[in-house]
Amino acid sequence: MKKILFAAAILISANLFAAGKSTNEAGILLKFKQIKGDSVSHISTVDEETYINGYLNSKTQFINRTTTTVKETHEDDCATLYTHYMTTQNSLVNGASETLSWGEEDFVTIKRKSNGELSDSDNDSLPTVRSVPCFPQEPVKIGDTWQAEGSEVHDCKELFGMKDAINVPFTASYKYEKDEEINGIKLNVISVYYEFSQKSDGKEYYSTYYGTEGWAKQTIYWDSSKGDLDHYTEDFVIAMYDVAGNQYVFKGSSHGEVTEYKSVNDDTNVEKLQEVIEKNNLDNVSVTRGEKGLTISLENIQFEADSNILLPSEQEKLKKIGSILKDFSNDLLITGHCAERGTVSARQKLSEERAQTVAQFLITNGIRDEYHIFTQGKGSTQPVASNDTEEGRARNRRVEITIMD
Repeated sequence: MKKILFAAAILISANLFAAGKSTNEAGILLKFKQIKGDSVSHISTVDEETYINGYLNSKTQFINRTTTTVKETHEDDCATLYTHYMTTQNSLVNGASETLSWGEEDFVTIKRKSNGELSDSDNDSLPTVRSVPCFPQEPVKIGDTWQAEGSEVHDCKELFGMKDAINVPFTASYKYEKDEEINGIKLNVISVYYEFSQKSDGKEYYSTYYGTEGWAKQTIYWDSSKGDLDHYTEDFVIAMYDVAGNQYVFKGSSHGEVTEYKSVNDDTNVEKLQEVIEKNNLDNVSVTRGEKGLTISLENIQFEADSNILLPSEQEKLKKIGSILKDFSNDLLITGHCAERGTVSARQKLSEERAQTVAQFLITNGIRDEYHIFTQGKGSTQPVASNDTEEGRARNRRVEITIMD
């Protein structure tokens, strides 16, 4: 079910304090800031168990990465948001190759009022939780409660063969619980709880879907000094039924964090990075702009023959590149490539393993933690030179490090 929470709903900065009201006695106005060009990144982890007719079927960990940008603001108190989603269900593995694979990607454009209400999504499956949080129009104090409408969206193409996603409305109950200091930062703690239930309206006879029900309990931690979400936690249960009476239960917990990010994908940063590369005498290393961000390409990267073990010389090169990457806070995508040797499946596997090796080296050396670095392998599908010569094959044996936008 892989709930993707708060992806377009609370990623943009919020002006939590009304003008002239900075104490809890005056109350706090919970209101989203709608400024064109504002962007944030969100990483959430969902640990989920699936039960079929009461029996445990699987345990899965999903990692959801989103980036949201305010594209336009409007006079009717709405803003147009654009969000890029990436979801991977690769569970973290133990050992030296502990990395996250780059997974499925999707996009959505949606409108949001300053109180958090969402509308006009151009993707019927995203975001999966809508209009949460949704704030009152007046300031609130510790202990205050309110209710607001929202909905859960469930994509049941695989489970029930349905063409359209299921949109299940609910009424969420909110409470401003307290203020709490974490790591020296004062955070506003808000609880959210909702239940939902829906049966088929008879329009889905081509599917086996009968109904769904469930609940979710969330705790939101706001950083009022920045006007941003700091992090959140959630527990949830979703039960779905088919017309034969079979029950599918998705039970789990999630947590996520939001960070501001700035686009690095410009010619100025390309020139800056290239100057540093030349200064450090890094051979066979180049920088280019691309759809996902700035890419540092390490051609002819040296591994032990037919393996993913880096040679010592390449480790030194990566340490120098790591010092460059520390100047950027954006997530990293590591992509492995191979020359056209061996079988297609062997090349794919080797390219993935080499990307994981580079990623793990950067994690071990403190460049990024494991939740902000992703890997993928492309086998020999994207050559930059001919595979007919050794020089060309050497260029095609490369690893690319993309500083993500």
